[in-house]
Amino acid sequence: MGLFTDLFSTKPAQDAANAIKQGYATGLDQSNTTLTGAQTNADALYGQAYSPFSSLISSTGAGSAAYGDATGANGQAGLDRAKAQFTSTPGYQSGFDLLTNANDRLAASRGILASGNTIADTAKLATTYADQNYGNYVNRLAPYLGANQSAVSGGAGVLTGQAGLDTGIAGQKATNQWNAATGSGQAQANADLAAYSTSGNFWNTLLGGAGLGLKASGIGGFAPSAKAA
Repeated sequence: MGLFTDLFSTKPAQDAANAIKQGYATGLDQSNTTLTGAQTNADALYGQAYSPFSSLISSTGAGSAAYGDATGANGQAGLDRAKAQFTSTPGYQSGFDLLTNANDRLAASRGILASGNTIADTAKLATTYADQNYGNYVNRLAPYLGANQSAVSGGAGVLTGQAGLDTGIAGQKATNQWNAATGSGQAQANADLAAYSTSGNFWNTLLGGAGLGLKASGIGGFAPSAKAA
């Protein structure tokens, strides 16, 4: 390659730009790989932390819903579900049978088992028994409200932490992408401008040398002006 061509060559600048861009690309890839790996590991740990809360939310949620049914908060359909659930609780039927059977035996011993009063007494006993036990049933369900709220709050805290981590990693990746893109663009821009810079330096040097030659020979305006006597 000739001297004139070498003076105007931008190959060194382009080679440097390519090296810079490759460095940005490699750094971006390695950084994102590291960030993705860290995010995957962290998400797995967050998943483990959330798992107990998920089970608690499900179980306490069922109790909270049953409380809503039992108090009428969920309408008639809820009350129907509550009645079925209440009468199927352990010990309810056996307690009911013991109470009514004892009353029937007492009435039978008096010879009034089939009397209207005995039937009324049995009905009253059954109603009182159901009312008392239903109140106890509702009271047993009440703690599920606070328990469910705590479980939901705890689970939300875990998920909020995970969302914050994921958002932070996504933001860091975006920043890395921006830095790599702008850095590579600037490197390429510098390489593209190298031709203008090289050309300018060449002509400045050439004209400067020509000026010195003219000045030395005393030609034109480059010669020193004579001072008045």
